Amino acid sequence: MNLLFLILHVTLTAAVIIFVIRPFFMSNNPTLDINNINYSLYERHTRLIESLYDLDFDHRTEKITTEDYATTRNNIINEGIDILRKIDESKRVNS
Repeated sequence: MNLLFLILHVTLTAAVIIFVIRPFFMSNNPTLDINNINYSLYERHTRLIESLYDLDFDHRTEKITTEDYATTRNNIINEGIDILRKIDESKRVNS
């Protein structure tokens, strides 16, 4: 009975602490939120560029076929274009 009470008490205490400190970690500033979105978009774009380098290396070392290379390269480039469009849109909204 004491162990059950202790687990219940610790769980309830943790829930209350999380509920109380949660507002301190949330942002009411939309500029900060947009910057976070831009950062994640730039990060995704950087990962796509790295993927292109890896893909080119794999193709040069003949780890993947030419058909797979072309398809994957086009997919990565199209995703990069979409990300750059989103970045441009978010910049226009900020201005």
